[in-house]
Amino acid sequence: MRDYEIVIMIFYNKDIYINDIISYYSKIINSNGKIYKLEKLGLKYLSYKIKNNNRAYYIVINIKVNVNTINLIKNDLELNNNVLRFLIIRKKFIK
Repeated sequence: MRDYEIVIMIFYNKDIYINDIISYYSKIINSNGKIYKLEKLGLKYLSYKIKNNNRAYYIVINIKVNVNTINLIKNDLELNNNVLRFLIIRKKFIK
């Protein structure tokens, strides 16, 4: 199992429930790994428009999962219409 940090930028729209998205990915992670830290950074203004949006909701998750789970999360984030951008980084956390 490896340590990863995931940064997710979600569309800011009143119809989208951020907590539902977080709980969905938390269930996937907790079934095969562990969440060290989950930070809701909140609504931020973007430096430039992405898909005609100038604001996005940021979430940072530090996790420990196996490679198959991170590939599943990556594929799901790519197909999720509510996600503007995401970044997955392999890290080594100090415990």
